[in-house]
Parts: sequence; C-alpha cells; structure tokens
Amino acid sequence: MSLASYSAVTVTAVAMLQERDDLRGIARVEWADPHGGLEDSSIEDLIRWLDQGAGIAYVGEPDGSRGPRIQVAGVSPDRYIRSNPDDESADALLTLPRLGPIALPDRRSRSRRAGRQPGWRWSIGRRPRAAM
Repeated sequence: MSLASYSAVTVTAVAMLQERDDLRGIARVEWADPHGGLEDSSIEDLIRWLDQGAGIAYVGEPDGSRGPRIQVAGVSPDRYIRSNPDDESADALLTLPRLGPIALPDRRSRSRRAGRQPGWRWSIGRRPRAAM
C-alpha cells in the first residue's frame, strides 16, 4: 500500500544519504501503518503527502507508542522533515534505527562528456562509437 491509503503513520526507521548524519540527510523512511504493517517511502513522497494534508506522521518510540509529530521544514528544493522545531540536534528522528545508507545516483554518467573516454571517437551529430 502507499501513504495515500492512510491518514496517520508512525515512522520507525530512517535511511540516510552517505556522508550525512543530520535531518537533511534523511533519504527514505520506514513507517508502520495503523494495522502494524511496515512500508517504506522516499522522503519526497512523505513530504508531498504531509504538504497535501493527506495525513499525519509521528516518530515511533522504542516501546511502540507514538512520539512527536513530524513536520515539513525548509524551502523547496531543500525540504526536509523534523519533529523538534527548536533543536535539530535533539530531534527524535535522529534517534530512530538506521536502514542502510543511500548513495545518490551519479547523474554525470548521462551527459555527453561522460562518454568521452580513451578509446571512443566522436562524430559530429552522431552517438559515440568504440574506436576500431
């Protein structure tokens, strides 16, 4: 199921971007639905769901109860989630269990310049081809 199927979820774990250990480094969240099932979503999907007012998200406490409410902070495109608006370093989201780190895709590999490697010839108006 997706976030759109629920009016409230509890975030139980977070996946951080590599080399980031703050709230802005949260890339994915694992969440529990009201029936106890676990799902995961990208941070973009969670932010969109919260912004649309489609539901409420809470931080899960170790005993299984609901903790503080999660809110969206920042300005586009640097939006992130938080549960403590006064102190980011003491935010309950940072105490959640961690899923494996997320590596951002290397977008440079899609550019023309990325194909310019030894052994490749460029023709004007054509795709690169291997040198014979």
